[in-house]
Amino acid sequence: MEIRLETHQNSSETEKNSITYSSELFWLNNLIEARFKQHFSNKPIEKNSLNPPDLSNDDSKYANWVKKLKLNDFERLVVISSLAYQYSSNIFDKFLIKNKGLDKRFTEFGGKVDDKNSRFIPTLETLVFLYFGNVVGSKFRAQSLFNENHVFNRNGVISLSLKTENDTVLSRIISLSEEIIQLLTLGLEYKPDYSSEFPAKLIKTEMNWEDLVLNPVIFDEIQNINTWLLHKDEIDKSKVLSKKLNKGYKCLFYGPPGTGKTLSTLLIGKKNNKDVYRIDLSQMVSKYVGETEKNLAKIFNIAENKDWVLFFDEAESLFSKRTAVSDSKDKFANQQTAYLLQRVEEYKGLIILATNLKPNIDNAFSRRIQSTINFSMPDFRERKILWTNFLNEMATISTSTIDRLSKDFKLSGGSIKNVIQFSWLLAKRNGSEISEKIILQGIRRELNKDGKSIDSI
Repeated sequence: MEIRLETHQNSSETEKNSITYSSELFWLNNLIEARFKQHFSNKPIEKNSLNPPDLSNDDSKYANWVKKLKLNDFERLVVISSLAYQYSSNIFDKFLIKNKGLDKRFTEFGGKVDDKNSRFIPTLETLVFLYFGNVVGSKFRAQSLFNENHVFNRNGVISLSLKTENDTVLSRIISLSEEIIQLLTLGLEYKPDYSSEFPAKLIKTEMNWEDLVLNPVIFDEIQNINTWLLHKDEIDKSKVLSKKLNKGYKCLFYGPPGTGKTLSTLLIGKKNNKDVYRIDLSQMVSKYVGETEKNLAKIFNIAENKDWVLFFDEAESLFSKRTAVSDSKDKFANQQTAYLLQRVEEYKGLIILATNLKPNIDNAFSRRIQSTINFSMPDFRERKILWTNFLNEMATISTSTIDRLSKDFKLSGGSIKNVIQFSWLLAKRNGSEISEKIILQGIRRELNKDGKSIDSI
């Protein structure tokens, strides 16, 4: 059977990255050779062995990323070692050597061996040994790689393997995030997808501003948000503004379901060319102590570098009022709220909280919110526009019928959309056109969801 390999459309970036990778790998190999020679001969290591390649004239995505983050030599070693374990694992074979006197591996090398005892897996202790030798102070300082404010964590670069019994920070395996691997190999700007480890999802819309029907007061508030996104960089650049204005912008959208909170958020992102990530609160809140904070940190650390719009839907479940402490559960819930307050306060981008229950938002959050917008149920004029827009090019319904539907049924935009979708499906089943009768069936079905009926309207 012939195996056909497709050429990736980004092959030129991949080729550039492979050259940079090979150069960094050559440095890693020289460093391993030099450190082993020094370790077993007790002769000082040549300083040239510690110097990584000069990337100043390298324009690969890999090199530009290193320069953008201003990684130091040891941080570069962490990156190339993590990549090498995946793509050139044989480079670490020297570490499988045994101490003949004790008939076991050299513990000063750190690292682990896979289940088949065929591959050496470098740990932070291995990398400290490679770059600094057996200097104890270097082991202490190396742990700063995992501090929340370190460049790796601020940019979502690395993660640690799960802690097992007797593990220390130095003995855990460092892995690069999927995002960084794709960038440094294929040269792709990776957008993380929803998973249990990343409980946030990129959301988009095909709709445009003309499809959004809202009260003019709401539109005016949304325009303030768009204006802030357009000019927010001026705050960082101005000493006067940075002292007097918040660097981030927090909004609260509240109102009944289907009134345009999510669509408004998506259109704000679309207009300003910002990715919108919806936070999955059901996955975010963990029964395990500290896990909620860890999940939040992961999202905020990446989002701050990407300048995403963070959208907390049904925010009342996480941003609820803090309770009096009566047991350990209350204590941990309040700790989660306090941590979230801190991260929201520090976030320099746009955060939008959406809820149907405004009174349930913690007062401490309310004080940090720059814009509170009430998405009320559409009035007669707005319902008429919604019916007209949804039915346009889908059905021929008279203006008088649209007036009557708008007057008699106080539905949200989301509910009207559901009615139109049901009407289209029923018309397809019947082999007919969408009619007033079919629309009324759809309205009756939509009202039944809330325990209402057409007769009771």
